[in-house]
Amino acid sequence: MDKKHEKAMLDLQRLLKTQDFKTIEEAQAFMDKYVVGQKLPEFDMEALTAEEQAQELVYQAIEIDDVFKSDTLIYQALLQDPDCAEAYEYLGDMAGSPMAALVFYKNGYMASRKRLGEKFFRQNKGHFWGIHETRPFMRCLRNYAECLYTLGQKSTALDVYLELLELNPNDNQGNRDQAGLYLLELEQFEKYLKLHHKYPEDGNAFHTYNFALYSFLTDGDSKQSTKALAEAKAQNKHVFHLLSSNKQLPPFPGFHSMGDKNEAIYYCGTAREVWAGKKGAIDWLQKNNMK
Repeated sequence: MDKKHEKAMLDLQRLLKTQDFKTIEEAQAFMDKYVVGQKLPEFDMEALTAEEQAQELVYQAIEIDDVFKSDTLIYQALLQDPDCAEAYEYLGDMAGSPMAALVFYKNGYMASRKRLGEKFFRQNKGHFWGIHETRPFMRCLRNYAECLYTLGQKSTALDVYLELLELNPNDNQGNRDQAGLYLLELEQFEKYLKLHHKYPEDGNAFHTYNFALYSFLTDGDSKQSTKALAEAKAQNKHVFHLLSSNKQLPPFPGFHSMGDKNEAIYYCGTAREVWAGKKGAIDWLQKNNMK
């Protein structure tokens, strides 16, 4: 869900709070009125809480191309609400280095955790992301994990990815993709296999190529591992060739479909270094490429 859709959901929640439905039918009729595409009414800033005003300022900043004006709105948002996770998320996204981004994302998820409260975490663990209020926390925490990994804190990053999966086993963010790969990198094979089998419906490049790498690392150049690699190649042949190439990867366009080259770019952008770091893995790929 992009930020525009998320803002629409937030506005709808605010609108629902202003209603006093007497029956389920009244509530459904009201929802139907706005689900069919009618524009939600604008809220007067003065009618919003300090927290809501800060969120609104962040959404305004996202829509503005002028960096100075955007930064000014973010500054105003934090003055309005020092615990505005969305503002810290924005600053993390705009940061000029992984270390600076790490600090902003940490501030964001800590502020969000403080606001939600530990009781909320205990009661809703396993259902995060499905609850709208958790999303700034989940995004900041995921981005924090990415920064940790980039900065070489791989074991800590993996722990954060696994925490995200505990909070939201449905995994709307795709955290299992990175978690599986990093479990292989750190050779935590039992945990990897457990995670792999937890999502049997997956059929993307992370699922198939990670399993091929697992098979090679645990069974060497065998019939089993070669079969797993052949299945991965059938899923996305582009990954197979990009993994064993020394050429710089093209920029990821931001979207992909299973089996296409964009998916291969996305996977290899994360996984190529892991494969290259495992003795014999690239040679094994190239050997099978000759068959």
